[in-house]
Amino acid sequence: MRAAVIGLALLAGACGGPRTTDDPAAQNVIDATSKGIPAKVAAGTCNDKPGFVPIYKEAKIISCTSGDVAVTGKHSGTVIYTDFASPSTILTWSKQQALAQGLSLRIEDGRSFTAGDGDRRTLRVSAESATAVTNVTVNWGVAN
Repeated sequence: MRAAVIGLALLAGACGGPRTTDDPAAQNVIDATSKGIPAKVAAGTCNDKPGFVPIYKEAKIISCTSGDVAVTGKHSGTVIYTDFASPSTILTWSKQQALAQGLSLRIEDGRSFTAGDGDRRTLRVSAESATAVTNVTVNWGVAN
């Protein structure tokens, strides 16, 4: 009985402790779940993000998702992040990164661009101003 009481006290103490971590990805999950975003969505990782997908240097990643698309025969994904740089700065840098990876620009409208190398690799980056940050969405695809 005494062990059960001690175990319950430890569990209660652990639940009331600080909700922070040194791991930025885990901290993003904690922040997201506190705002009602399911942990499964918030815990998406960027582990299988291809090297040609640009993520600005000080980005706070909000979400990473990826999977196989049977209809297109591609592995594709989306990265959503915020940054304090302006949309034009992020788009200019992202275009430079895409070109350095051998992609060709296809469409550009001032708020986004698409690039690719045929149907083998595709990329779309869009950036919009928000209250204090820039919201960025990066969509990518790789032929299987």
